Amino acid sequence: MILFLAAPAVGAQPRDPAGPRLPRDTVIEAPSPASARISSVAETARYPIGDGSGETVAIAVTPACQTACNAVEPQAIASTLGTFIHGPEMELVTVQLDTPGQIEFDCGYGAQACYYGDEDRIVISGDDTPAPEGASREFVLAHEYGHHVARHRESPSPFPAAIDWGTPRWSSYENVCRRSRAGALFPGNEGLHYFRDPGEAFAESFAHLRFPESGVPWRWVDSLEPDAGAFEAIREDTLRPWSGRRALGLRGRLPPRGVGTAVRAFRTPLDGTVSLRPAGRPRYELDLLTPAGRVLRSSHRGLGFGHRLNFTVCGQARLRVAVRSDRRLGGTYEVQIQRP
Repeated sequence: MILFLAAPAVGAQPRDPAGPRLPRDTVIEAPSPASARISSVAETARYPIGDGSGETVAIAVTPACQTACNAVEPQAIASTLGTFIHGPEMELVTVQLDTPGQIEFDCGYGAQACYYGDEDRIVISGDDTPAPEGASREFVLAHEYGHHVARHRESPSPFPAAIDWGTPRWSSYENVCRRSRAGALFPGNEGLHYFRDPGEAFAESFAHLRFPESGVPWRWVDSLEPDAGAFEAIREDTLRPWSGRRALGLRGRLPPRGVGTAVRAFRTPLDGTVSLRPAGRPRYELDLLTPAGRVLRSSHRGLGFGHRLNFTVCGQARLRVAVRSDRRLGGTYEVQIQRP
């Protein structure tokens, strides 16, 4: 993701028309050689996060910030991190304190912070001056930590990284896939569509979850403004990460050939790839259907018995499978399903 000079497009901010137009931050895969030199001379030490877990985090302070910043407080930064919901990714993060001038150099014009994904590094200001829209340094830190959480949460196939789409449950709850296909959201686009980037909206929602009384206005697209369901999805994704697809088995009896089909419905709680496969040596065919009966995938369209059906769930909460016997007297069936 290339993120510098990221100004939102006209109409990208549905709210706060008189407020600041610059993005809060940037997300960068790896630092430039010049930014890497700034990081290389920063003084780094580990500090306890103070939540009783015994975990520590690395706090780095640049030499320029040591002398010029007004709030170089590594232990205070670590203690703030300890108040965030988190998993084992906490001990991987490094928080670097820059001068305001270094922030602009490291993160881009107008950015208040940035996150280097390949390095698990958050860069924030060593000054404790609130952002133009009222966000405190702690709020900005929470936004960046939201990126760090997403960076370490796997997304269901075939979607790209959660740092672009948001974490799995949150992304599914917010219908990121369907809205992206409709052209309303732009995953990973931190340029002209910064305020329609669900990865950024997830990070901002993470900050609002931690600081619900902050008074910071929501400047992202209205459809992603977090509610109770979005906050719960963030909690689950952070504390109980998605661990891969789960198996579901459907069994039953089939009517005789030509008489009818057995139709079963099943839930698809998350977006991602659903796979269906008949078990054993089947003598029946499968149709994957929408709840309204439209055929999405079929095993009998020249694919042969036993063929695996794959379908990308994108906003569908429920699907149906129709099983048709090839036996004169019917029989039994068993369909194995893998779903996110």
